[in-house]
Amino acid sequence: MDETKRPLKIPAEFTMYAEKNELFSMYERMIQEVICSQPTDPLEHMINFLHRENDDVPQIMMIGPPASGKGSIAQLVNNESGIHKIDTADLLTVEIEQVKKAKSSLESDEDIPGDILGALVKERISKKDCADNGWMLVGYPKTRDQALALQRHGIFAKHVVFMEAPDMVLIERFMGKRVDPQTGGIYHLTFEPPESPEVVRRIKPIENQSEKFLRKQLLHYHRNIEGIRAAVSKGTTKIINADQPKTDVFAQVYHFLCQQARSVAPQCPRVILQGPRGSGKGTQAALLTAKYGVVNISMVELIKQAIADNSKVGNMMSTYIDKKMMGRSKNNRHLMDVGPLPDNIVLKCLVERLSKIDCATKGWVLRGYPRSRHQAEALSEAGYAPNRVYFLECPTDTIVERLSLRRSDPVTGQQYHLIYNPPPSLEMKRRLKTHHKDAESAVDEDVLSYDSQVEELMDYYTTSQSVNADQDPHTVFESIESLLTKPLPKQALKATL
Repeated sequence: MDETKRPLKIPAEFTMYAEKNELFSMYERMIQEVICSQPTDPLEHMINFLHRENDDVPQIMMIGPPASGKGSIAQLVNNESGIHKIDTADLLTVEIEQVKKAKSSLESDEDIPGDILGALVKERISKKDCADNGWMLVGYPKTRDQALALQRHGIFAKHVVFMEAPDMVLIERFMGKRVDPQTGGIYHLTFEPPESPEVVRRIKPIENQSEKFLRKQLLHYHRNIEGIRAAVSKGTTKIINADQPKTDVFAQVYHFLCQQARSVAPQCPRVILQGPRGSGKGTQAALLTAKYGVVNISMVELIKQAIADNSKVGNMMSTYIDKKMMGRSKNNRHLMDVGPLPDNIVLKCLVERLSKIDCATKGWVLRGYPRSRHQAEALSEAGYAPNRVYFLECPTDTIVERLSLRRSDPVTGQQYHLIYNPPPSLEMKRRLKTHHKDAESAVDEDVLSYDSQVEELMDYYTTSQSVNADQDPHTVFESIESLLTKPLPKQALKATL
C-alpha cells in the first residue's frame, strides 16, 4: 500500500478480535498438542482439538517432601476452584493393565516406573472431569525418570509448585499426624486437633508412623529433587515455604496458580495511565516510550496540536476556545486544557491519532483520557480498548509538594523544582515564575476532582492495576514495567470456557 496516496490505517478491530478470542494462544496450544501427541493424522487431531468444549484448563503439579502439606493445600485448591486432585489412590482407579504393575511397585516400596506412571496419568487426565476442570497431580513426579516419562507421554504442567520446609519441621508434623478411620479425616495433635471428644477417642496414628521411616522418605526426596527441578525447569515453577500457617501457604499457592505463563504471541501495548496531576504520568509515559518505542499520547497536547494544524477537528474545537469555554468549569479543574469540549469531538480527535500506522504497530501509552466512565465506554466502543490500565496512586501532600514548588524560567523556558531540581544560580532563581495551575489551592481542587471520578473508572476497568507513585520515578517505572511484561493474572482459578 502506498502511504503517499492515501492515509495508511489499520483497523483496530483486527488486533482487538485476535486478543479477545485469544487466537495466538489458541494456535500455540494447538501446535503444542500436536507435537506432544504425535497423531497419525495431525489435521484430524487439530479439528478434534478445536471441537473441544474447553482447551485451556489448569494443569498443575504439586511436589514436596512428606508432611509438607501438599495434599492439604491441593484439597483447598480443589475446594476453591474445582480442579481435580490426582494422587496415588486416584491413579490406581484407572482401568488399564499398568495398574497391576504400579501396585506391585508400591507394595515392594519402590517407585512406580516412569513409563507406567506416564500411562496412568495420561489415561486419568483424559477423563471428562480432568478435561473439563483441569488437573492437579499431587506428589508426582518423585524422580527425574518419572518427570521425563511424563513429558514423553505428552504431559506438561502449566504450573509446578515445590513445597519446601526444614526436615525437623516435617518430622514434627509427621509424628503428630492422626487419622480418623471412620471419615478418613487428617488431624494433628498440636496444629489441628479434632474439636469433637468422640473424634479424639477414635483417631489413630497413620500407617508407618516412625521417624526412621520418614527420614528414609526424606533422603529419597533430597536425592531426587534437583533432577526433578531440572526436568521441569521450562515450566512456570514456584518454590513455596511450607513452614507457615496453612492459610498463608494456600494464599501464596493460589496467587501463583492465577498467574498466566508468558506467551510468544505478538503483543501490542495499549496502555492508559491514570492519576491526578503531579502523580508522574508524563514522566512514566516518556520512560515507556524511550525503552519500548510505544507512541506517547497526551490528550492535552493532542488537542493543542490539532488546533495548531487547523485540522477539521481542530477547527471544531477552536470554536469553543474562542468563546473562552475551555477549562472554566470548577468541577473539571483537572481538565484545564480539555475543559467542557464535547466528548464526541475529543474522541474523534483521539481516534484519528490512534488509527495511525505507528500506533497500530508499536502500541501506545495514553494519559489525560478518559476522565469518566462514559468516555471510557466510548473509547472501547470505538475499538480502542486498552489492554493495560495503571492507576498511579500518590498522597495529596506529595502532589502539592511536587507542583507548588515547581518553577519555570521565562528566559530559557527551563523547568525547575525548588527542592529536587533547583536553579543553578541566585540570579536565575529570582526570575523564576509560578504557573497559576501550580498554586496550592488549584492543586487541591484538581485532586478533589480526580478523586470524585476515579472510583467509576476503576469499576469499569476491572483488570486495572494500582502503582505506588510516591517513589523515585525509576522505581515507579520498574513497577510498571514488571506489570506490563507479565500477562494479566486470572481473576479466579477456573477453566477457560
